[in-house]
Amino acid sequence: MTKTSSERSSSEIGFDEALDRLRVAGGRITRARRSLLEDLYRAAGRVTVDELAERHPDVDSATLYRVLSHFESVGLIDHVHLGHGPAGYRWVGHRSVAVVCEDCGRVVDVPADELRPLADRLRRHYGMRLSIGHFALTARCEACAPDHSHER
Repeated sequence: MTKTSSERSSSEIGFDEALDRLRVAGGRITRARRSLLEDLYRAAGRVTVDELAERHPDVDSATLYRVLSHFESVGLIDHVHLGHGPAGYRWVGHRSVAVVCEDCGRVVDVPADELRPLADRLRRHYGMRLSIGHFALTARCEACAPDHSHER
């Protein structure tokens, strides 16, 4: 599902601004770059390199990785490591944390604000600042977790 401009957060970069950033960074706007940029902009969530490669068979894998690296270096996309699975790429501005089931690989996004109490405690008690977003949190979904309801 594609987000409309009214559904995007105010911290997200618009498509035209993204093109401007690429031009300023010295990158030409090739057909492959524009196509990949449009795909990432329209994606409702994370996409993997394999998914992008499948949707853009005319772009070889080396070019795909270079383009993603360039997009990330100019601040257009973020990537997150999803446990043992492939990295996921998404348009910047999402304020959520990926939580991946360590058994089945199911991924859910949790609003980053819900981790604020933990972040505050880490800072106050341990002098550590929580870095949210680059790595997924691991957990077990209800379908994979053993039922311990009788232990409550």
